[in-house]
Amino acid sequence: MERADPARPKARGRAAEPASASESDLTDLLVSVLAQLAHETGARRAVAWLAPGTGAPVAATARGGEDPPQSLTPAGFAALAAGERARDLANARLPEAARQLVERHGFTAAVAVDGNGRDASAVILLEGGAEARGVRPRALAALEAAARRVASPIAAVHAARRLAQLDADVLRLDRLAGIGSLLAEIVHEVRNPLVSVKTFLQLLPENLDDVEFRENFLSVVNDEVGRIERLLDAVLEQARPAQLGSEAARRGSVGQALETVAGLLAHRAADAGVELAVDASPELPPVALPTDALRQVVLNLATNALEATSPGGDVRLAARSLGHAVETSVADRGPGVPAALRRRVFEPFFSTKPGRPGGLGLAISRRIVEEAGGTLAVVERSGGGAVFRVRLPAKPDAADR
Repeated sequence: MERADPARPKARGRAAEPASASESDLTDLLVSVLAQLAHETGARRAVAWLAPGTGAPVAATARGGEDPPQSLTPAGFAALAAGERARDLANARLPEAARQLVERHGFTAAVAVDGNGRDASAVILLEGGAEARGVRPRALAALEAAARRVASPIAAVHAARRLAQLDADVLRLDRLAGIGSLLAEIVHEVRNPLVSVKTFLQLLPENLDDVEFRENFLSVVNDEVGRIERLLDAVLEQARPAQLGSEAARRGSVGQALETVAGLLAHRAADAGVELAVDASPELPPVALPTDALRQVVLNLATNALEATSPGGDVRLAARSLGHAVETSVADRGPGVPAALRRRVFEPFFSTKPGRPGGLGLAISRRIVEEAGGTLAVVERSGGGAVFRVRLPAKPDAADR
């Protein structure tokens, strides 16, 4: 090989190895190493190709010439990176694509960086002079030394790239998991309004001539259909709960929610042989939760209470004012919740019933309440059973303040 002119300007770069695995530090190191390699071996040019993540390999940098070579395929990269030692390309068996690249640019030697074939993280090639006949052993030794020097930094950058891709994949999976959870939640939330509609349809034939019944339940059905519409709007906007505009819309009536739920479940309670009663003062102030959301919470709790209560028992829906808060309670006569499990019952899919999978009702209810600044807890009921207590901040009208 011809000896390069020592006076020839060297490419930019630092001689020291980078302190981090950044792309810019790696580029600086490669430029410096390739410049030194070309000078030591007398090559006209040294080129480093980084292994492809996807697609074609990338010519990271070059020493000498105007532009890096182009059009190296993954198969060509693997062929040039074959073997663990630097090698003379004049004696190498290369596929046609790699052979054309070598002959077009006059590459005479190659070495794989940290690997063999497709496992290599990079490959370094030397371009010799036109009169060169074979590659000197000293040039191959210098090529191997250069490969060892850049192996760790290149591996670090590849690892950083893989971590970045892993982070992106984790975020994508997390988003998909969130969509799955949201879908399960939507199914659960839509089912509750459908209970109202189904109940109305079941009771309609025997109350067809009852004008008051028709008016009351038509109003309920309209409210529940509107609730489904608001839920779907919230999903489309990727916001939950829906952002309601007026101050009045963000307040809810506890008494109205309890009466509505009691009306919806009266038929089911009667069929189960369970007494369903409501005890709420008409003087209760509004709370910081829309009525439809409050109704959803109470319906979840009351439905669970009916399922837990045996025939002959009772379920009580009650509400009372506690200073700047309103407490709503749903009490049943079921087996109760052991003290050790009173936190876990609010976890998604947890159930105290052996052999029966849990659902999302309590988890959703607690989240709705907590987002409004309230609390939802379960305690023991005197005489047996459980009491679920919802405490929400009172939000009186401006005229009442």
